Amino acid sequence: MDRPTGSSHAAFTMAALCGVAGAAGYAKSKSTASLAAGLGIAALYSAGGYQINSGRPDVGHPLALVASIALVGAMAPRYLKTKKAWPAGVMAVAGALNVLYQGRKTQEWLS
Repeated sequence: MDRPTGSSHAAFTMAALCGVAGAAGYAKSKSTASLAAGLGIAALYSAGGYQINSGRPDVGHPLALVASIALVGAMAPRYLKTKKAWPAGVMAVAGALNVLYQGRKTQEWLS
């Protein structure tokens, strides 16, 4: 695969962040749910980044947008409940920023 294009960096960065957060959740509390969710959302982001790099941004950005919405949907309520910055707060904010970015890119490519 070639080097990531500018717009795929956000998807690949989020994939790495979600993978690390899921692994951290597993390492800290042996939570297989955290590991599965982190790796699952990371896989969606990775697939989106791959599609963007493969010349299919019309597929990749919506896929990364779905991953971002799922991340915010999972982490924002957890942050509101626990008020803990890591991982819930950081992941909710990162997901929300990516909703804005991927939503804009999706709109650009689908219009």
